[in-house]
Amino acid sequence: MSEQLKFIVEQLNKEPFRKNFNLITFDSLEPMQLLQILNDVLAEIDPKQSIDIREEMPEQTVKRMSSLLGMLKYKPPGTLSDVDREAGQS
Repeated sequence: MSEQLKFIVEQLNKEPFRKNFNLITFDSLEPMQLLQILNDVLAEIDPKQSIDIREEMPEQTVKRMSSLLGMLKYKPPGTLSDVDREAGQS
């Protein structure tokens, strides 16, 4: 896992993101901050994604991101029932 984390941090520090993270700072980010980073990455692909997720309802964020990821042919691990089960635990 740490190799994957190193790769993610290295890529986020490069153009076009220029986030200036190290492993410690990245690992200490809160879930909402990580979600915003994902949103920022998606906004590089589709500028319409460029929003502050704090200003959006969580359901709308999921719908918007899932739609773009689906267009990119991303297949998340697990099943929809896994997602529904996890959402119910929140």
